[in-house]
Amino acid sequence: MNEQVLSRIDRAVADNIKDIQRSFGSQAGLVQDFIVFISHRLKTDLFGYTRFTLQDFCKQTGRNRQDLALIHPDFISGRFKPPVIEGFAFQTVFDYALYSMMERNIIFSSRYEAREKDSVLVMHSFSILKDLRLNFMRTSKEQKVYEVRLSDELLQGFLSRYYTVNTESYRLVGKGRGGDSRKKLLLYLSKLSHVVQTNGHLETAVPLDRLCDFADITDARPSHKKQNLTRIFHHLKEIGKFGFNYEFTSRNGYMVTLVFEPTLSRRTLQNEHNFYFRLFTGLHSVFECRKVLPSGSLDKDPFQAWLVDTCVDVEAKGQLLAQAYYAALGFDVSIPHAINLVRSGQLINQKL
Repeated sequence: MNEQVLSRIDRAVADNIKDIQRSFGSQAGLVQDFIVFISHRLKTDLFGYTRFTLQDFCKQTGRNRQDLALIHPDFISGRFKPPVIEGFAFQTVFDYALYSMMERNIIFSSRYEAREKDSVLVMHSFSILKDLRLNFMRTSKEQKVYEVRLSDELLQGFLSRYYTVNTESYRLVGKGRGGDSRKKLLLYLSKLSHVVQTNGHLETAVPLDRLCDFADITDARPSHKKQNLTRIFHHLKEIGKFGFNYEFTSRNGYMVTLVFEPTLSRRTLQNEHNFYFRLFTGLHSVFECRKVLPSGSLDKDPFQAWLVDTCVDVEAKGQLLAQAYYAALGFDVSIPHAINLVRSGQLINQKL
């Protein structure tokens, strides 16, 4: 398995995929894509706003750029007027989805509990974005560059509450008709794979109806469900290169036995986890000791404001980054080079 295609998705999102649909309606597939995309970018964009273009987003998610650059149908029909901020109308399909993620949360259909250390976090909703900037010349055809800052919930989930997902498989299965349904099923299978492998196994059994629910298969007869699910499974295996095998059984009702191929070793995943955990624990400690905010900052999250400010405590941040690389991953990064990484807003892509 290529380390570069393994990313993370917050468990609160993966455990409540259906609530994305309920909260965002027709935008749900795009919102889900964005969470997978931005979580992958977060692996190397910790010290600044995450910058990307629409082309970057489409390249990683398998979306069609032309489709997302169109004016949203609701605004063409005149049913609604696009939201306008500082003279810019969020009227394209993609821009309006970003605006919606700033304006609304994922509302969980039932309260969601996540255990963190010695406490239990109870969540009723989940926010995605807390800040969005657009950099481009409005009078020209210059490509728009989006800069976003993620919610505290998404950042915390990336660090300590996540499942692994193969982003290349996610991109491949999303192409063509039925892509959103295949992506939902892939996320569910990724969750199962992560859980069983974390527990030292490769196999699990799942009710047929549950898999069909994630795949949006609504046939009434079990034989038709099996036929359509088999077709999607084949697509995930052959087109998406997602490593698993399956067998339909009738014990205890209609069930599907899934056997997953091993991903990265537990040691590799643990090393990566230790890197981010060590880094952020150190950063929080420095911030709490210094409480230095950017000049004139009224940010509701002073830690993130401090984290993305490339003029404050860069030496301390660089030293912590170098220490985390050595302690968790076993290789040397000079402090001057680590400071440059902090100032550039990125980590070393080749190692994470």
